[in-house]
Amino acid sequence: MRLSPSGSVVTGNVFAMSPCHGASDHYRIDSAARASRKVLSPLRRIRTAMPEAPLAPRHRPAPWQQETTLRFELTDLRVFVAIAEAGSLTMGASDMHLTAPSASYRLKNLEQTVGVPLFNRTQKGMVLTAAGETMLQHARTILDNVEQLQIGMRRHTDGIEGHIRVYANSSTMCNLPVALSRFLAAYPNVNVDLEEHLSADSVRAVQEQRADIGLVAGAIDLHGLDSILYGADELLFVVPPRHPLGMRDSVSLVQALRHELVSIGSKSSNFLYLQDMATRAGIVPHVRVHAPNFPAVIRCVQEGAGIALVPRSVAAPAIAQGLVEGVVLDEPWAMREQRVVARSLQSLPDYTRAFIRFLTESSESFPDTVLR
Repeated sequence: MRLSPSGSVVTGNVFAMSPCHGASDHYRIDSAARASRKVLSPLRRIRTAMPEAPLAPRHRPAPWQQETTLRFELTDLRVFVAIAEAGSLTMGASDMHLTAPSASYRLKNLEQTVGVPLFNRTQKGMVLTAAGETMLQHARTILDNVEQLQIGMRRHTDGIEGHIRVYANSSTMCNLPVALSRFLAAYPNVNVDLEEHLSADSVRAVQEQRADIGLVAGAIDLHGLDSILYGADELLFVVPPRHPLGMRDSVSLVQALRHELVSIGSKSSNFLYLQDMATRAGIVPHVRVHAPNFPAVIRCVQEGAGIALVPRSVAAPAIAQGLVEGVVLDEPWAMREQRVVARSLQSLPDYTRAFIRFLTESSESFPDTVLR
């Protein structure tokens, strides 16, 4: 920009300038330039008067949308799952062989990482939030995949050809040793992982692919899973010799639970099933002792410690020897079918189908039931 001799402002590179005739050095503004100036001036005023548009607020992604913030260890997930399953920080920490403060620290780290609370802390224990339920589902999947990865890698180093994950309740576990030993002898390069669970939990594990097959008993909802009947067993009470109940042909659950009980472990599917049936009948069982296994239960009953609810297949040898007496349980749920459940029986690997064949062939109740 420069000034003319008259003091007016003249803008370079926009207006065409030409010298005026006469003695003075005045410059005149070309008429075309004046016209352009009239047109541009209102635009400048409009542009100057318009306020600048505010900047749009920057969206801050949630913690789980920031990949770099998802920093936690597999141990954190294991601690979270243990607390969720136990419903208690202290018990979950104990299951993981950690102190409560250490488990609490890991849980807080996980909650800060995902950005939402995973538990509601109540006087009754730790209750999962909706986010916690989602987290539990995915945490189990992640941990299971890691376990399967480890197993798969070991197969390459150990020469293992297959691996079967089996969930079974305590009644079906009793009949497994014969079938399992025969199968392992016939398939030396296949490993079997066997865990005891309630039948309903076994069904859920198969649905969620945490187990390949489940061995279940009783009338339960299979949620559309494939199943095959391979046996049956009856729950009955065993009592010491010369016990008052031994004089009866049968007994109801209410009548039996008036007496002191011997039971297998408090976390066993057998005891949890008994406890559930007792609760439905409005009774609290009086358990004198929890024994580690069924043979120990039978021995405690034999020595007069109480009566016990066991599968007939477990009690049969002791009853035959006169060590204890068997009393029929007069309840519709006492006779229970035993089934193998899977997401798809026909899609199972050949070695898993072979395991089922060994199981059905070894069943005394249904010797001719074979998976084709």
